[in-house]
Parts: sequence; structure tokens; C-alpha cells
Amino acid sequence: MDSLLVPSDVESALTHAGFRAVEVTAAGCVAAALDDADRLIELHVVPGLVDTRLSERAARLREVRHEHLPQVLEVLDLSPGRLGLVVEHVPGLSLAQIRAARAPLTDGEAATVTIPLAAAIEALRVAGLAHGSVNESTVVVRPDGRPVLTDLRGALAGADDTEADLRRLVTTVLAQMPGADVDLLTGVAGELTMREVFTDLLALPGLSADQLADGCYRATEPTAVRLPDAGQLASSALSTGAREGDQVRRHTGTRRDERARRRRRALRLATTVVAAALVLGGGVVGWRVLGAEAPAASAASQEADDPVVAAIELSRLRAEVLGAGDPAALVSVEVVDGPAYRADLLLLPDLDGVRLDGLTVDVQDAWLVADDDGSRGTTDVAVTAATSAYDRVPADGGAATQVAASTARTVVLGLRWTPDGWRVWDVRQP
Repeated sequence: MDSLLVPSDVESALTHAGFRAVEVTAAGCVAAALDDADRLIELHVVPGLVDTRLSERAARLREVRHEHLPQVLEVLDLSPGRLGLVVEHVPGLSLAQIRAARAPLTDGEAATVTIPLAAAIEALRVAGLAHGSVNESTVVVRPDGRPVLTDLRGALAGADDTEADLRRLVTTVLAQMPGADVDLLTGVAGELTMREVFTDLLALPGLSADQLADGCYRATEPTAVRLPDAGQLASSALSTGAREGDQVRRHTGTRRDERARRRRRALRLATTVVAAALVLGGGVVGWRVLGAEAPAASAASQEADDPVVAAIELSRLRAEVLGAGDPAALVSVEVVDGPAYRADLLLLPDLDGVRLDGLTVDVQDAWLVADDDGSRGTTDVAVTAATSAYDRVPADGGAATQVAASTARTVVLGLRWTPDGWRVWDVRQP
């Protein structure tokens, strides 16, 4: 990892403890032990000054032990006005990631998430603490199916409203479930649904964890949360960067630094497109950018029917469509009514007028993928790309939220030839 992305006080604290940062996150960073790369921790940065009250909260937080909360390992005084909350690393997918890649939660799955997390919130209350930031990004489901309420920065900073945490938990889970109209169509007369239970509980004054758990058990039997498979995750890979939350990665630095990074990413994308056209024109089926300067060339000189060049351009165009939130423009990227098109039609309403200013795609690698039997009916191109940093501007014109660049990932774009050229049919795991 580029050390320039890690604040010096964080890097110093990690080095002293025998760790190094391997990933920058919205909360701070994930770090690996120098003597064992598989041993991970997270260091979350919390604004605050060390005083008696904060020291007491830190001591109570270290004592909390609950299966559905990350264990707090240490609280550090990083530098004036900055504290480091060191916690165990929780692997898994956030509710935001899960919902982006699969159908809404069933009643049984909603109960599986809600009941143990209500108990986790109660464990914090018993310790005289509250979470303060329950949402679809801080709820993480481990690979074994156990939900965990992550990001305890609010508890250290002094959040003190347990009932608000419980209500945020209810609304968070409710947002991952089918709409009320679906319940009306599919529900059985006389049977209580989780939506009805949640609606009643939200109207109840003084909501408690026991009442929330009891309501869940009255409505349904908990069932295991079905985690998305690799194919589903790949299909949503380019969508998750447009959604808010879910372990958002942020680069540190000034706004001037960020603008410079965006300009560099745009330049690399333009260079990549030109280089791909030149190399593939010689009959090579794969290419990799090695950092050399590309010869000047016009985009008009590219071969219009080259699927690899098309895949790179379509990746860029899709980012523009998402950034503008324009469903009508999807036809310039995807085959109408294809799997990718239908997925994006579901994604765009979720943005609900939100602009994603500065969202671009940095394509780092691309190559043709052989289809042995031709049964898919597509020309497949593997694309390794990352989304740039961007500003998420709410529809009401409120303050923008800065979202950092994602890490690079590889997906396979299934392309089909149309009268208008190559378009994306589907997206899958390589």
C-alpha cells in the first residue's frame, strides 16, 4: 500500500504494534501483522481529546464481549485530537453489498439479522454505551452467516441513545426487505409478517431489545442469510461503487490532491484505450498497460468492431450513465432487457436523483476470454477496473459526500453485437 495514503500518526502506531496498513477504509484502515499477513486488525480513527469521561468509555468498551460485536483490542492516543480504536477485523459482506447482489431479505433472514444485533445493542447499553451508527454499511454478515454490528467509533465518541440504535436497526433491515405491496400480493391472510411487526414496533414508545426479539419470533422462524454467490457478486461489482456505504474506501489528502488523482485516472483511461487498439490490431488477444507513454492517436482510428476496445469504452460509458442517473442512456451501454440492463434499471431508482460527480472507471487490464462451446452466445472480455473517487450529491442539493476510489476487481463482460455496435449482455465472475 502507498504509505502516502496512511496518516503518519496511524502508520507510526501500527508500526510500533508490529502491523502495516493493507487497506484504507472510511473508518481508518485494515492492517496485517508483519510476521503473519493473515492476522488482521482494524484501526479506526476517532476525533476526540483524552479526558476522564472518554477514558471511562474506552475502558467499558474494552470490557464488552459479545459474539455479534467486534472485540475492541485497544484505544490509542494517536495525536492531538485523534484517537485510534483498534478492533478485530470482521470479514464478510455488509447488508448493502448483499442487497446489491441478490433479492431482498426474507422474513426469516430479517429475523436472523435483527435478533442477535438487538442483543448486541443491549450489551452495549448494559455497559453504559450506545452504537450511534447502525445502518446497512455497519451490519456485516460473516461467511458463516453470523451478523456483526461493526464500526464502534460512535460508542467511543459518546453516543448515548440505545433506543435510537434499535430503531435504526429496524429501519435498516426493513429497507433490505420487499416493499409493502409485495407483502400484500404474496402474504397469507391472517399470518403476521415481519413488515407488520416492524411497523408496529416503530410506533411503540420506549422500544427495547427484548420487545424487538419477541416480535421477530412471533412473526417467523429465523433462517440462515443466503450470501450472494460469486456470479451474483460479479454482476453487481460495478454497481456497488455507486451505492452509499458498505465499507467505503477513502484516500487521505487534500482536495487538490484528489483533483490531481482524478486527472491522472482520466489520462490513464485514455492511454489504455489507445494502447489496446494498437496492440490488438497486431493480432494479440490480451494486453497489459506497463506505464509507458502511449503514442498520440485519435479515438476515431480504433477498430469499431474490436470487442476488447468496446469493453473498455462501455465500462467508461456505464460510469457516465450511473453518474447522470439517466435510465434512457442505458441503451448506449447494454442490450435492452438483458441481465445487465435489468440490473441497472433496478439500481438507478435507488439513486433517486443523486448525482455521482466525478465517477469514472480506471481500466487496468482487459483480454478476450475463450468460450469453449459457444453456448453463451456472447463474446466475453475480462476487464480489471476500479472506480474513481467521486462526490455523491443528494437530490435536494445538500452537502456532497466524498466517496473514495474502490480497489480493482476483475469481471467478465458478455458482449453481443447489435446494429449499434457492441453492447453488454451480462456481467459475471471470471
